[in-house]
Amino acid sequence: MELQLRKAKGEDIPQLLSLYNEFSRTFVCAASRNRQDFRRELRKKDNVNLVALDKQNCIAGYVRAHLEKRFNRGEFEEIIVLPKYDFEQVAKLLVEKVNDILVKKKVISIVAGSMRNPAYERIFSKLGFLESESNSVFMYVILDAQKFLNELQPALAARLSSLKEKNILVQIECEGSSIFLIETSEGIQPFIFTNQPVDFKVVLSREILTKLVFGIADALELAKTGQLKIEPNLSEQKANRILKTLFPKRQFLIMDYW
Repeated sequence: MELQLRKAKGEDIPQLLSLYNEFSRTFVCAASRNRQDFRRELRKKDNVNLVALDKQNCIAGYVRAHLEKRFNRGEFEEIIVLPKYDFEQVAKLLVEKVNDILVKKKVISIVAGSMRNPAYERIFSKLGFLESESNSVFMYVILDAQKFLNELQPALAARLSSLKEKNILVQIECEGSSIFLIETSEGIQPFIFTNQPVDFKVVLSREILTKLVFGIADALELAKTGQLKIEPNLSEQKANRILKTLFPKRQFLIMDYW
């Protein structure tokens, strides 16, 4: 795949926002964005905003970084690639270019955050980045279980669609609040409530749901120890496959601070 890199422009904003939203529907925990966010980032003199264009001149991905003058440090903030493209291939070109730009600015150091995402780790390790522990503390609490489930719904639907399991009704229940998902010929259809018999139901607490979303717990292990309850009307093999697909052990923070 041939890609061309250039600086992001104001006229790119609608496409950047569309790309970001599509990425967010696939990956959990993307912070919300609007046109003003992109407009503000493009105006900042110390920011580096690059886009990768395919043969049709469409944006396949973008990277956002900036120079932290107080510490003379370069910081990667966001790397987004349209899901239909090879993430590593697109991101590698963007990261290498930004890295060159920051090096030419003679920064003392360059940081890229800690993603626990193999794709990110492979890209940055090849550029000589070393992993170090941070003393910062990240904390998250779910105040409204139903609202949180509703926000997760698009990403969970996208994950479930990869199974190609037709007419299986899935319920995810967190402390009395639920969402329902079923794949039909028109794709994954969500429900807030239905009286149809459920084929696969997972019941969990807010604490367990948070751990699964941020990739610090294994859903299958939690099911084995009873910390997460499954009520399937399916074979054990198929039920485990659905559970693992809904909650893969990985994080998607997209280099955002929450």
